[in-house]
Parts: sequence; structure tokens; C-alpha cells
Amino acid sequence: MSSPTLDALRDRIRQLDEEILARAAERLRLAREVGAQKRERALSTVDYSQERAVLERARRTADREGIDPALAEQLIVGLIRASVSVQDQDRVRHAALGAGHRAVLVGGAGRMGRWLARFLDDQGYETGALDPQAAADENTWAREALATAELVVCATPPVATARLYDEWRSAPPRGVIVDIASIKTPLIAPIAALRDAGARVASIHPMFGPSVTLLRDCDIVICDTGDAHATATVEALFAPTTARLVHLPLDDHDRVMADVLSLAHATAIVFALALPEHELPVRSTTYQALESLSSRLVRESADVYYEIQSRNPYSAGALQRLRDAVERVTASIAHADVAAFRALLDEGRRHTPER
Repeated sequence: MSSPTLDALRDRIRQLDEEILARAAERLRLAREVGAQKRERALSTVDYSQERAVLERARRTADREGIDPALAEQLIVGLIRASVSVQDQDRVRHAALGAGHRAVLVGGAGRMGRWLARFLDDQGYETGALDPQAAADENTWAREALATAELVVCATPPVATARLYDEWRSAPPRGVIVDIASIKTPLIAPIAALRDAGARVASIHPMFGPSVTLLRDCDIVICDTGDAHATATVEALFAPTTARLVHLPLDDHDRVMADVLSLAHATAIVFALALPEHELPVRSTTYQALESLSSRLVRESADVYYEIQSRNPYSAGALQRLRDAVERVTASIAHADVAAFRALLDEGRRHTPER
């Protein structure tokens, strides 16, 4: 009996791919049903013990079928993430916190503004962007709704948001006002002044970009503006999701972000600048991970990333530590001091979690 032709083998692979995707779709439908039952029983979306059992089962099955357990785990983790994502979306829609309410997104035509619009749409809000890049009718709706909308989200740069807050002091919008700025120093005084004028003001920082679909692995910083009602209103928007809510005093935000953002961004930019002009013939896994990270970052908005560095008064200290670290590595190598080099790695282990 002759062996199958190459075309026949490829056709069978195509059929199997379609079957796998059909089963994945069925799994997601079942995950939605599981999510509905979790809501009825007031259970958390994420059940870590169940996830562990699913992964252990996948590894056992992979071993029995002669498949690399790492491949099986990778496939199942992707399906788990997709399941949590659809359950998150359904929980947000079911909560319907914004039903019958309006939300104006100032600067809402940007990528993060559009993400927030989709998120608030899912919550039942009627949304509209107040932004030069938005459609004329949308701007008209948002301008008319601004004074009385239940929620006003400022997705503008920090300095622009500060100017808006100064303008609004004479007649603040009646709804809860919240910024999503990545730097808070320019907003500290304007937030206090706007609150003194009678406005309800909150401040948050979503620690993710507009491409994110699953909030489970994401942090959202909730800054204390001294307005418990406004803060609770905004916090409730994310309560149905699997995002991790982290509370920080408003005055402490930028000190923390100097490391989380300024240091991390500068490190990635420096790596990209240090690369040779020509393409390398080989790449290690470490190189690929760093190259991928740097490649994404240097293609983001230069204005946004410059503002994160320049407007944060604590950035200079973080960048100085980066320079010092490079010099320490350089010195240990120049002096052929293996003990010093080993000490640097030991120090690095203390600074980083074990994966």
C-alpha cells in the first residue's frame, strides 16, 4: 500500500486544524456557560485550583500521547486565558453599571480612549468622544453632554488635563471626573483646586496598553484624591473584571512610576540604541525577548514616552541608577574581577523574583 501523497497529508492537517478550532470554539461556549453559573453563585471568575487541575490533566495527557508537555501547557494556557476573557466580558455586561448613564471621553479618539469607550459601552454607558479627531456629530454630542454626564474620563496628556481642570473650576461637570494619566505630578494641584470648586474627582492609571484584551494579568492603580465617592464610583467599573486594583496615595504615584515606567522604558530604549545597524546572523532567546520588547516600545508615541520621562520629577534618580548599573558591569569586566561580577548577579537576584 502506497504512502499518502504530500498533498493528502497537508489536506489531513488542514482538516485537523479546523477540528481543533471548532473544539476551541465549543470550549469557549462552555466557558461562557460556566461563567453564567459562577455569577449566579457569586463565585470569582478565576478559580486557580481548577486551573491547576486543568494544566496537570493536560500534562498527563501529553505524556500519554507522546507530546511535549510544554506544548500542551502552552495550548491550554491560551484557551484558559481566552475563557477568562469571555467570562470577564460577560460579567461586565451583566453588571450593567452604566445602564442609562452617559460617559464623555475627553481625548477619546486616541487608542486608549477607544479602548475605554469599548469598555464603557460593555457596561451599558452611552459614550462619546470629545476630541478634534472624532466625528463632528460625536463631538457635538459630547460637548452637550459634558456638563451633566455621569462620568467624564480624561484620556488626554497630563499637562492638557491640568489645563482642562483649571478651565472647569468656574463651572465643573456634575459627574465624576477621572483622569488616566501616567504621570500625576502636574495634576496634584489642579485636582485639589477642582475638588474645592465642588467637583467629584478620581484618578486612576491603567497599567496596560490599548491592545490588551484580558485584564487578568493587568494592574489598575487607583490613586487617593481625597474623594471617596468618586474613587469608589470608578473602582466599581473594574470590580467585575479580573484586573488587580492597586491603591496608592496620589503623591506617591510618580515615585513608584519612576521605576515601573521611566526605568523600564529607558532600559528598553537604550538596548534598542545599542544594537548594531546590521542584522545579526543568530539570535539567542534572551536577545529575542529584549529585541521584541524594545521593538514594540520604540514604535509607540514619542510624545507620550517623553512626557513619562520628563514630567516625572523622580525619573532622573531612576536613570542615574541605570547609568550607575551599566558602569558597575563595565568596571567588573574591565578589571577582570569575576568576584565583583558574581556579586552583581547575586545583587540582581535579590532585586528580582525567581521565575
